[in-house]
Amino acid sequence: MEVLKSGDVPALVTNIEVMNILTKRIEQRQEQEQQNETQEATRNKKGNKLRHRDFIEEKVYEYLQSTPCAIVDFEKMPEFVGRLKGTHTKEEDVASLTKVDAEIKEGGKEIENETNDKKQGYNLMNAEILQISNHMPVHLVEIHLMIEELMGRMDEVKQNELLQLIAEYAGVPGEQMEEEEIFEEAL
Repeated sequence: MEVLKSGDVPALVTNIEVMNILTKRIEQRQEQEQQNETQEATRNKKGNKLRHRDFIEEKVYEYLQSTPCAIVDFEKMPEFVGRLKGTHTKEEDVASLTKVDAEIKEGGKEIENETNDKKQGYNLMNAEILQISNHMPVHLVEIHLMIEELMGRMDEVKQNELLQLIAEYAGVPGEQMEEEEIFEEAL
């Protein structure tokens, strides 16, 4: 085995992106099958060559339908990743940051720390962001399994904020999250 370039990391794809790609491919294949129904001989020759690939794609798609990525909106993922990284520039977030920045100039130290936290995001590595995107955890225990040395990197308030952010994009209702947090606090 020969190393081509040192330090190159292969591009990783989230389950949500794979599901989006497979959805498009399966839809295209179904459209082609409908168009080729009259030309049955041609379809049989093509079908024999690609039937294993089609089978695998369909099985992967079925599996992904049973994971949390099935209910996530694909168009919102760049925004979600940006918010995890702290590079998100959603207009209302920018407006709130400028408002807070104005308050900082007036002398609010407590607000300064809050603003810096919003700008820095959650201090996650790319692999951790990938794991969170794939699994969309809803419990603190799950986050502890995905993020190395979580207690040293985030306090409990920041961890709960992360859970709320994930719930926002995962399609988990806020009320359900509150009930789960109440249950965890009772233990």
